[in-house]
Amino acid sequence: MNTLVGILLFALGIVGLVIGVQESRRPANQAARLVLGRYTQRALFLLAGGAIALALGLMLLVD
Repeated sequence: MNTLVGILLFALGIVGLVIGVQESRRPANQAARLVLGRYTQRALFLLAGGAIALALGLMLLVD
């Protein structure tokens, strides 16, 4: 059971990171980064959520 959950979290983490990188490269996010000095909340959520899911999935797979 842990292996299945680990694989799912790992895969979702990769997908979240890929979508987060794509989101951060959109012109609206680049403008927000230029003006505000940071990414939009959506891009940050996708990048952080993807990284956390990836790490948890990897921990479950190694265990």
